This record gives sequence, C-alpha cells and structure tokens, in this order.
Amino acid sequence: MPIDYSKWDKLELSDDSDIEVHPNVDKKSFIKWKQQSIHEARAKRNHDIANLETQISMYSHLNKRVDKLLSSVDDQSLAEKDNVTKFLNANFDKTEKPQGPNVDPEIPPFNEMVEDLFEQLEGDAKKQGLNPRDGSVIRSFVLGHRSRIDKVTVEAKQKLQELYKEKELHISSDDIKTGFDSGFMNRKANEEEEKKAADLQKVAVANGSKTTSDVPLPAPQLQFIEYGDDVMKLAPDTEEFGSLSVGDFKASEHFLLKHMQIISEQQKDALMMKAFEYQMQDEPKHAYQVIHQSELMGYVREIYNTKKIPFLHVGQMTEVIQLFFKRVIYNSANPAGKKSFLESVQSKFDHVKNRVKIIQQEQEQEGVETIQLKSLDESTELEVNLPNFESPNPEDKKKVEAFSKLPEKMKDAIKTKNLDNVNAVFAEIPIEEAESYLDLINEAEIIGVKALLENEEDFKHLQDEYRNQGRFEELTLEERSQEKQQAQPQEAVNTSDTVD
Repeated sequence: MPIDYSKWDKLELSDDSDIEVHPNVDKKSFIKWKQQSIHEARAKRNHDIANLETQISMYSHLNKRVDKLLSSVDDQSLAEKDNVTKFLNANFDKTEKPQGPNVDPEIPPFNEMVEDLFEQLEGDAKKQGLNPRDGSVIRSFVLGHRSRIDKVTVEAKQKLQELYKEKELHISSDDIKTGFDSGFMNRKANEEEEKKAADLQKVAVANGSKTTSDVPLPAPQLQFIEYGDDVMKLAPDTEEFGSLSVGDFKASEHFLLKHMQIISEQQKDALMMKAFEYQMQDEPKHAYQVIHQSELMGYVREIYNTKKIPFLHVGQMTEVIQLFFKRVIYNSANPAGKKSFLESVQSKFDHVKNRVKIIQQEQEQEGVETIQLKSLDESTELEVNLPNFESPNPEDKKKVEAFSKLPEKMKDAIKTKNLDNVNAVFAEIPIEEAESYLDLINEAEIIGVKALLENEEDFKHLQDEYRNQGRFEELTLEERSQEKQQAQPQEAVNTSDTVD
C-alpha cells in the first residue's frame, strides 16, 4: 500500500538550524526571530478569525432586529424612539450582547445598538435637510444602512474563508488530536467549567470603546509593528526614535506614548542590529545611541509582556511606559534601576564593538588574495637570479629592461636573492598588481629552479646531459670532491649536493 506523505507539506517548521545568515546577524538570534515571527503570524491569524467570526455573528443578530422592525412597524412608529425601544424589548432579549474573546466587555447590547443607529439616522436626516419625524425618511435610511451591512458581511465571510484555508495549510500543536486515548468526563463538572469560562470571558481585558458609527462594530484593536518577512526592517517611526538624544529621557517617553506601535520585539531587535552598521562604519556614538533606545523599548515591552495581552492595549501600554520612566529612570531616591539599565546598554555596546572587531579581522583574513611563489615539487627549489646588467647580449638587455619596470621595493627584495623577501612584497599588494609584477619577473627570468640531487648517479646523469649541451663547465663539483671520487671509485658516496 503506497504511503501518502503529502500531509507533511503542511508542517510549518520554525527551527532552521542550517540557515545561512548575514555575517552581521547572530545566527541564534535570527532563528529565534524567525520562530517568533511564525508564532506571531499564527496568533494574528487566529485573532483575525475570532474577530471576523464575532463580527459576522453580530451582524446576524442586528439584521434580525432590523428586519423584524421594518416588517412589523409602520412608518409613523419608526420615527418614534420610544416605540422602537418597546418593540425591541418585547421581541428580543434586551441584555443579549456580542460574545467573544476579543469583544469589549463594555460593548452595548444588540437592542441598544439598534436604538443608537436610529438616533444616528435622525441626525443624518437633519444634516441633509430632511424631516427626521417622517417615518418614510427613516425607513429609507435604515434600508440603505441594511444594504451596507450586507456588503460588509459578504466581504467578512470571504476574508474568513481565506483565513480558514491559510490555517489549513499549516499544522500546529492545536491541530494535533489524540487518537486512541479513552477517559471519563464528568459532564456536570464540565458544564460548570464552561460557565465559569464564559463568565471570565465577559470580563476579559480588551481594547475598544462604545461606538455609534455607521456600522456598529467593536472598536478595532491596534497591533504592534511586526515585519515578519524582513526581521531587519525598521519602521520610519522606529528610526526616528533611534535618533533621539541619549540623555533626553523626557523626549523618549513622549515619543513612545505617541508611537506605541513600534514597541515590538521585531522593531526592538532591528534597531539593535542597526548598531552593527554604525560600528562597522566607525560611528560608535550612533551605535551606542541606537542600542540605548533599543533597550528603552526592550524594558517597556518586557513589562508589557507580563500582562499577557496579545495586542496593543493603549491604556495598559500608557500605564507601563509611565511606570517604567517614573520608577526606573526618574527615581532619584533609588537610582539602582537606572544604573542597571545603563549597565545593560554598556554591556551590549561592548558586545557589538567586540563582535564588529572580530568580523573585520575575519574579513581582512578571508577577503585578501595574494600571490606567493613556491615550488610544488619536493625535489626542486625556487631561486632568485639577478639579470646580467653588464652583458651586451640583446636577450640580457631585455631582461634588464623588464627588471627596471618593477617598483623599487620589489627590486630591493630581488637583489637580496631571498625568495621569502620577494613573497613578503607580494603579500602586501593586491592580486591584480601582483600579477603584473609576476609577468615582469617571468620576462626577466628572475625566478629559476634549483634541483636537489640525492645520489651520485643522478649527478652523473645530469652532468652528461649538460656536457652534451656544451655547458659542462657550469656543472662541475668542487675539485677536491671530484679528485676524491676519482681516487676511490669503489666507495659508495651519499651526497645531497645542489646543482645550479
């Protein structure tokens, strides 16, 4: 039976141990950021699904009330607020209100929302110069509002279906179901727990306020700025915050109170990474500055995280910012908090400096390519030969001409006849320049090969070759050594003489 592995295509892994990152980015931090990005994207998706489900459910309840009003009440009664209120309370539960994890506990009941709508429509009629006491006018306004709700509902359902499909593409721990376990459930206790959970849900901390807008929705929740697709990306407001002076804490506090959405883990870390760029550009003052501002964001966000609110609650964040600056920064009676904060900034600044220093050293070692002269054959060595400056031979003159084109530093190294000195000059110059020097050296035949002969037989063989070429005089050994060899030919001689 073939095995279907397609279900594993839905796995969304957050640990990329083999990922390649920019040398300025710490690999462990990058993996942590990516893991966090996946989790936050998943949380946001679930959050959006819950909001849309609540929104669609709320529209359904409101439409029931509006439709029944339009079909059961005449025009004259529609223009009377008291009649509308009595009808709603007589036909629907006046305490029923939207339910959901992200719904403002202070949101008004459905009946009150409809009453507020009628008040708003009366105001709209006055603005257009129409009689708000004319029931037909109110009915036409209600029908127009009803069509807009239908349009928004269709769009919400389409978006919800897209989120459902996106959720199905990824497997998370929430999707794992136990297959073969059995157990006992106390139904009565379970019902009590559900009731408690529902009660707690009603009083859950959430953002928003009562509204009488054209479409009566719960107040939208603010979200922190998170660039999941680019962890290094900075929002313009974050960059501006990073440019504020280090000692001006009042300015930093006021800026954060006005731009709370930048206080996210991703923006804090991206601002910290900006310090590497400044330090690489030899701007330590700016590097320290952005680290300082990043730490302010980090301290505030750490305190806010203890509240376990998955979105930006303006009231709670305002309280956190003011509390941090009051008790940590401005607290002259107990300066330990501010001291600890500044020590943390200095520690991270030192880390950035050390890390940049290491990176620069690695780049210097790995990024420079040089030429070095070396023999690849163990039986030979390279030697440095000067051209014959006094020779009238045209070939020697060409060699002298090539030598004269070399820079003085290379000429001086060659005159020492030491290969190490020549290689030392090559090590100091770029590869392109070194190649041009090497062409001149080859033209002048400055670098030669010295053979190492390990026994007498090799020597005699080479000697015969040179004798045949009329160059025997260049290959004679010392006279004493040769006489000794002729006098004692029967003795085995083990030599390692070098022959030029």
